[in-house]
Amino acid sequence: MALEIDTLSNNKKVFNPDSTLNSTGNYGVWDLTKSSITYNNVSIQIKTFFTVTEYYQMRPDVIAAIKLGDQGKVGSLLKFNSVSNPFAIKEGTVFAIPESSTVQESFRTKQIKDQSAINSNTNTNPNNVFKKNQEQKKFKVSEGRKKYLQDKIKNKPAMDLPPNVLQPGEKVIDKKNGFFIFAPDAGGGGFNTPQ
Repeated sequence: MALEIDTLSNNKKVFNPDSTLNSTGNYGVWDLTKSSITYNNVSIQIKTFFTVTEYYQMRPDVIAAIKLGDQGKVGSLLKFNSVSNPFAIKEGTVFAIPESSTVQESFRTKQIKDQSAINSNTNTNPNNVFKKNQEQKKFKVSEGRKKYLQDKIKNKPAMDLPPNVLQPGEKVIDKKNGFFIFAPDAGGGGFNTPQ
């Protein structure tokens, strides 16, 4: 049986705005950077504290099962204690165990907050405005860059070789006007002659 983590299964629309996909088993693209809970304006009540022993290291699911009555509440336990990496839980870590009403209220408050944001049509949210601008930004390529790319295509070498290997017909040493020129083809910058 699969573990259904509460912070992912509750408030699914936070991660996947297309709610028609939630019931079909096809989830589309989920944005896991968004929060499914909030503790703002929530009366936080702590039931007890739990000190991690050697047996419970890296096992927040077992702690959730024992202290919250459901291993699926592991997401809430980790969020409540600001733990982002469950594999970093070591012996001696102290967890605050919230009351189940605090956990439920955090989901409910988030749902109300999201619904009010939808109803108020907050297009002025700086994060949404920035995201929209970035998605619609048209990148302009400078004329110099276009010329460089065109020249690169026209002057394509006969063979793709590493930069330290000469193309067929290139010279390592050349003599011009009584001077020895080393690697005259490198970079195509021309000859450096003394003044």
